[in-house]
Amino acid sequence: AKKKKLLEELGESKLPYLTPADADFHHLQKTRYSKLIFRKSDTVPEELHRVVQEGFLTLREHDCFFQDLVRIKGKDFFTPVSRILIGNPGCTYKYLNTRLFTVPWPTEGCEIKYCSPQIHDACKALIKLNDYLHIEAVKALQGQNLLDTKDLKDTTAIDREQNLATSLTEKGSFSKDQSSCYIPENDYTSLNNRTSYNLTLLNYMDPLQMPYLKQEPYFGMGNMAVSWHHDENLVERSTVAVYSYSCEEGPRAAPEQELQPEESSSNQEEIWGMGLQ
Repeated sequence: AKKKKLLEELGESKLPYLTPADADFHHLQKTRYSKLIFRKSDTVPEELHRVVQEGFLTLREHDCFFQDLVRIKGKDFFTPVSRILIGNPGCTYKYLNTRLFTVPWPTEGCEIKYCSPQIHDACKALIKLNDYLHIEAVKALQGQNLLDTKDLKDTTAIDREQNLATSLTEKGSFSKDQSSCYIPENDYTSLNNRTSYNLTLLNYMDPLQMPYLKQEPYFGMGNMAVSWHHDENLVERSTVAVYSYSCEEGPRAAPEQELQPEESSSNQEEIWGMGLQ
């Protein structure tokens, strides 16, 4: 009902929106989306880009992505986006009354057999990506905590926390013998739990093969692969990390030739991204 009322009020007009290319985007991000951390592709190690993107292409070449049959308002639809869920053995993800089960990635203590070594390597690359995103999320949350409380602490306490943040980043995890530091141990445990990703949901779509996509109704953003929604299954205060990759069709290109979202041309059909309300 709220969506219908908003569309009636808008009529033929559209709501304004900003992208990272707009001058006011970063100010709006800091003041209204303070928990959003935006990173350009050139800040991520090139070797990680290479193995992850090769893993994506490997999974696609082995036909590992599948459209889901979902029911919306009593009608059955195939999702325009193809998906595969990869993560810790036994984990699941549910959306639109459809539950996906993980294809397990290589985990210590579990004997997992893959139909090809290439798929094994692709799943292992996603573990590397998750480990990297975990460390980056810890650093970001620690940095925000320091900024939020800097007026309440003296310089010595801040220096101790910054040194500890560097130490934890180098290790990639938290140790339990840090109780003498300024931040309580349970806060470290909380940060670790909030940023430890146990699965990754891979979405793939070729927009040129989907001529029947709906138009985004509120902002005039063009074709819409996934409509506006919020995930109901997220644990409160948990983090979500997103890696966006646009690839060219045809033979594999060299990594430096592969399209990144911020490097795509101005052609509307080639630009795909995510929006936050």
